[in-house]
Amino acid sequence: MSLLEISELRTGYGALPVLQGISFAVEEGQTAVMFGLNGAGKTTTVNAIAGLLPTWSGEIRLDGKVVSGLEPPKVVAAGIGLSPEGRRVFPALSVLTNLRLGAWTRKSDGKKATDETIERVFGYFPRLEERKDQLAGTMSGGEQQMLAIGRAVMSRPRVLLIDEASLGLSPKLAQTVFQVVSQINDDGTTVVIVEQNVGVLPYADQALIMEKGTITYDGLGSDLEKSGDLRKTYLGETSGDTT
Repeated sequence: MSLLEISELRTGYGALPVLQGISFAVEEGQTAVMFGLNGAGKTTTVNAIAGLLPTWSGEIRLDGKVVSGLEPPKVVAAGIGLSPEGRRVFPALSVLTNLRLGAWTRKSDGKKATDETIERVFGYFPRLEERKDQLAGTMSGGEQQMLAIGRAVMSRPRVLLIDEASLGLSPKLAQTVFQVVSQINDDGTTVVIVEQNVGVLPYADQALIMEKGTITYDGLGSDLEKSGDLRKTYLGETSGDTT
């Protein structure tokens, strides 16, 4: 049994359908990367998994338990965390307060557990420790991306969803973020990343490609990384593409 299972999932916005009955599964301890053009349905997929969109039909299961239909706080409590597209940090609050807010569904674990998780996040992103008293809205885009991922880690999720991890980042900083995400995965968190940057492929155990609300490719990340023909077919990449 896979840790995260999506079965015939259909949803959309208002009366507008986006997902056309997608199915895929992610094994525990793996990193899955979801590619696709704007409008393909990637963000809709992770938002539905996180409970931010209703499930019209189909099921979302975490470790065999149905989580589709749960309110977002209950999805987080069940073990799914989301770092959303556009970062969406709390700009008027400090880095440290942003992180503590990420742990509110785990408040029953106590302050010591929260502090230990903060130290774990600082280990992943030392820059956040340097900026811990700074207002989030005054930080650079890259620092805010680190904070958004760190805040999601604060709920100690079994599955971490990251929407557009590298958006707006320099190639060097994007690689730094990918490396940290790989470390988070190595530490036992299953990861699903929405991306358009193929530079993430070396870190992908599983690659998913979406087009018009459907999954058109579901295979090994290494296969997609090594095969120019596959990337050309599914991603429209040409021989001159490097990102």
